[in-house]
Amino acid sequence: MENLDIRLKGFHFEGINLEVRTGEYYVLLGPSGVGKTIVLETIAGLFKQHAGKIVVDGKDVSLLPPEARQVAFVPQDLALFPHLTVLDNILFGVRLRGIAQGIYQPLLDELIKVLEIGHRLTAFPRTLSGGEKQRIALARALITRPKILLLDEPMSSLDPPIRRQLQKILQEIHTHFEVTILHVTHNQEEAFILADVISVMMEGAIVQTGKRNRVYFFPETKKLALFTGMENIFPGTVVGMDRERREVRLDHAGMTFTARYDREVSKEHVFFGVRAEEVMIIKDYRPIPESIQNENILTVALRRVVEKGSSHTMEFDEVHRHVCFVAEVPNYVYRKIDYKIGQKMRLFIRRNNICVME
Repeated sequence: MENLDIRLKGFHFEGINLEVRTGEYYVLLGPSGVGKTIVLETIAGLFKQHAGKIVVDGKDVSLLPPEARQVAFVPQDLALFPHLTVLDNILFGVRLRGIAQGIYQPLLDELIKVLEIGHRLTAFPRTLSGGEKQRIALARALITRPKILLLDEPMSSLDPPIRRQLQKILQEIHTHFEVTILHVTHNQEEAFILADVISVMMEGAIVQTGKRNRVYFFPETKKLALFTGMENIFPGTVVGMDRERREVRLDHAGMTFTARYDREVSKEHVFFGVRAEEVMIIKDYRPIPESIQNENILTVALRRVVEKGSSHTMEFDEVHRHVCFVAEVPNYVYRKIDYKIGQKMRLFIRRNNICVME
């Protein structure tokens, strides 16, 4: 998408630029209602942009009808034809285009095998589970050999076990068929599991694009950090800078933190944060290992534990200033060490794991 301007249904997006490279699994992530689906539908040709271009494989398709764009769109409601069998639903697109059976049959056989739908080919959509309907919709989209597969919230209506199963199927489709995918979702876990690259969309604009770990651990703004679930976010004042080592010292409530940075820190007052799973715990009687003595170390008291199954959320108060810190601890670690409410211990946060943001 090049400088795309979309004006539709009360939405106005201006100057949207997005590039999905061949073979990527690209996720457009954002809150519900931000307009992600409209962007996807515009790429598919269901709506016309006000300005800008949509280019697929080097070809400007902005003025072409949907069927000529070489894209396949799987809508959120799947749009399966209730009066057609599974097989007829899958073959609807190739039959409409007049593609001979000898051309599509090898791919059809492969799709049936990979998606494990051979036993449902004569069934009708009303008899299928949610997960089965998703597989049929994916097969129908892929049988036309699109340049790019567009997925609109493909897991929003599925229960967690089926959602996890479909995630594995999408990963297998991506690698097995080497298909380029643009997937929109509001679900962060889904995005971070599947994506090679993530663009985050908020308030009508793409606010950050990067590899999934970059977006997850190093959001560029406080608002984005809150959206992606960063628990430890603090206002900070810059009190020192080492440009050679690319380190900044930050003050919060009389505590000094050292953080590494790769984007220029140009303001005196910033926000900084760290994800809860990056906060490490040392019990108070244990010596501090030499390898972390130069990291950010805090003395805290355990305030609260929220048990969640595979991991536990532990909340701490810094003993002198009562600033709250949150750590996410794997279940096996929590069970191994006997924690007690009010117990003093030390936290350490590596400077490499602190994110400085606007």
